[in-house]
Formats: sequence, C-alpha cells, structure tokens
Amino acid sequence: MRVKHLFIAGLFIAGLSFSGCKDKPTDKPKDKPTPPPKKEVTVSFDADSAYSFVQAQVDFGPRVPGTQAHANCVAWMESKLAEYCDTAFVMTGTHTDYSQRVFHISNVMGVFNPDATKRFLFGAHYDTRPQSDEDPEITDKPADGANDGASGVGVLIEVARQLAELNPTIGIDIVFFDYEDAGETGGRMDTWCIGSQHWADIKANEGYIADGGILLDMVGAEDATFALEAYSISHNQNLMLNVWATGQKLGYGKYFLNIPGGVITDDHLFVQKRTGVPMIDIIHYDLSTSNNFPDHWHKQSDNMDAIDKNTLQAVGHTVLHVLMNSYN
Repeated sequence: MRVKHLFIAGLFIAGLSFSGCKDKPTDKPKDKPTPPPKKEVTVSFDADSAYSFVQAQVDFGPRVPGTQAHANCVAWMESKLAEYCDTAFVMTGTHTDYSQRVFHISNVMGVFNPDATKRFLFGAHYDTRPQSDEDPEITDKPADGANDGASGVGVLIEVARQLAELNPTIGIDIVFFDYEDAGETGGRMDTWCIGSQHWADIKANEGYIADGGILLDMVGAEDATFALEAYSISHNQNLMLNVWATGQKLGYGKYFLNIPGGVITDDHLFVQKRTGVPMIDIIHYDLSTSNNFPDHWHKQSDNMDAIDKNTLQAVGHTVLHVLMNSYN
C-alpha cells in the first residue's frame, strides 16, 4: 500500500497600515514577554537492564497461552510492574471469536498516576506463537519468542523502571497484551491480536481516553530497521514523525528510517478502532527479506541470539524521551 505524505507550507503575510503624516503617533501596546522555552528533560535508559528482562521471559520457555510458562510469565510481569508503577494488575476475561472459539485472556497492566485525566498508552504483546510455522525444519513447535514478544515487554519494563525515578505528572498506562500471535496465516484479520481486542472492548466501555500511544513489536534484533507503518501514519502522524525525528536526533538514525512500511495488522490497529486512542506501531521492517519481517520471524532462531542491546537502547531511549518531552 502506498502512503501519501502531505506537506503543508504555511504562508504568513504581515499586513501594513498607513496613517497620515500629521497624525500623532499612538502608544504601542507593550509586547508580552516571551515565555522561556521549556527545558528539555534528560532521560536515561539501561539496555543491560532491558536485556535482562527479555532474558527472564525467555527463561520461562515459550509463552504459549494455556501453558505453565505463560502463567509464570504473567505472574512475573505483574510483579515487575508492581515494583515500579503506582499499581499493577492482571485483567482476565474471555473473548469469543467469529467461529465461537473461546479464548481465556490475561492482559497485564501497570499504571502511573491512575487519577490523572491526561494519559498516554504503551503496549507490547508477550505471548509466543504456538508453532514456528515459518521454520524450514521444525514447524510444529513454538520458538522462544525472544524478539517477537519478549523484546517489547523488556523495553517497557525498563521504561517503567526509569519512570519510577522521573515522577511523571501525567497518567501512563502500560499494557502487555495476551494472544497476539495465534492468528490464522492468510486468514481473517481478527484472528490476530485477541488480547488487545478484548482489552480495547473493555476500555471503550469504560470511556478510556489517552492522548496517544506507542506499541512495540519486534524491537530487539541486531541492526533492526523501523519504517513508517501506514496505519500508524493514519492514526497519529504527528506522534510517529516526532518519534522518528527524536530517534534520529538522539543518534539512532540507522534504526528509524523515513520510508513507508506498508500496513501491519497489530495490536495498535484494534486499540485505535475500538477506543479511538491514536496509537502507532514501532515494528521491525526488514529491507533484506521478501516479506519484510526479520529472518528469524516465527522460526526456532527467534532466541536470545537474535537480541541486540543496541537496538533495545535505541527504541527505549527514544520513546522515553518523546514521552517526557512531548506529553508530560
């Protein structure tokens, strides 16, 4: 899908008025003092810490819904968010799809400043696809899901750890979505992202509002590249361009590329459709593969060897800087 970028230049015309030469000049109103520019907030991000949070998830084993590894990971994520956020909890419930199949959902949430009306949303999925169906040799077993799942969660737990020190004034919601990766290959769009559909339905009924949101998906591979995903541009072009410009300013230009990235069915799509929250997706867009997913996508090679601390640093530092300097 092609994405059209619209650049609008503003033309400002100053009007001049003339008065007779014999008229007495009038007193000019005093100019209001220009407020000083807002001081930029310096943020830190510890890639070693984020990497350890990715490793901890992988150590549980593949987080396939219904398994003990999945349950153990849910408990661990709740405990980590409770350590850093003002409150943390597991949102459990059931979701019935088009075929009347029932899914038992566990979405994990951490919240800063729960009473604040101005809010921002972060999200990532933590579940592992039940099978590595893109693998040339082993297709019927799940992979570790180090990048596809664990990387986004690892970055956001470190973001939460940093926020605990920064004391933001706005409300910040961090949600780890269940059942993102159990969809039908080549099938209906709504067979994917079951956890975010469930979460969004609940939050829509509650009247949930946030000024913006960022989803992280596959954000840990070495030399990963991130393109301008089309749904994201449609949902919140200002935020997306801000994130990309910030990443480039901070020295991460080789990751954040100003190129169109097609459309991706991901959790941000259902959040936007059902709650109206304008959420963007930072997701690996590989320039060297035919499907633009990284080579280890849905393969046994999606393990800790696929994770690079430099990429975790680039993504985490960038989104934390945007949050504290553009929304707080």
